[in-house]
Amino acid sequence: MKKTVRIGHMRDGNIFCKIEIEKGKLSISGVIGPYKSGNCGGGCGQIDMEFAHRNPEHNDDRYSKLTQPSEIQFAPGWDVEKWFDFLDIWNRWHLNDLRPSCEHKRDWGKKKLELIDFGWTTKFYKLRESAANGTLTPDEYEIFKEVSAGVMVTTTAIARPKWKSPLVEKLLAEGWIEEKKRETKTSGWVTETEHPEGVLSKPCPVCGYKYGTSWLREELPKEVVEFLVALPDTDMQPAWV
Repeated sequence: MKKTVRIGHMRDGNIFCKIEIEKGKLSISGVIGPYKSGNCGGGCGQIDMEFAHRNPEHNDDRYSKLTQPSEIQFAPGWDVEKWFDFLDIWNRWHLNDLRPSCEHKRDWGKKKLELIDFGWTTKFYKLRESAANGTLTPDEYEIFKEVSAGVMVTTTAIARPKWKSPLVEKLLAEGWIEEKKRETKTSGWVTETEHPEGVLSKPCPVCGYKYGTSWLREELPKEVVEFLVALPDTDMQPAWV
């Protein structure tokens, strides 16, 4: 099935979406205000991220101002509820053959985690230099061995925790390491080594499949297909979609 729909009109032009179901795979994309030149007045591609969803958890926080349903003049056959239903399906079933999780852990990978990059401080570099020169006292040498073990566990590229574990808190408090950068990622892109709530490559307790190690297929429900087939075809011909 292939069809084009016009959701309605907004400040940047008409909202068109292309829906394709091929061999059980659903693909949805859209464009706002397409021009004959190939440009457009608004976004294109996965434009659902620009709009407010029924479920606030589906909203994309990269957008400071999401387009509200009240800002759309809906096309014939469309209203707020149908629009929200369409967005729900887009969020849940788009590219249903590229699932990173097994059927037992559909909820994995969506939690937002704050990650912190840590680095050595001048204090640690001076201690390491003194150790290399053989100028440490016996007491300082014991401190160096303890701190070195902790710092290496905390900051090596092979296994680098990016959260404030008790060990990290201790090394921070004593001035051996320091924060370099913070970022937010969803748990599906984070390993347990980096953060205890990361699930990338974590095995499912039911089937053992490791999250994110391959792309799995999830069958489209009959009611989803029926909803999409029943949507009104576009009442305007877009320059492109």
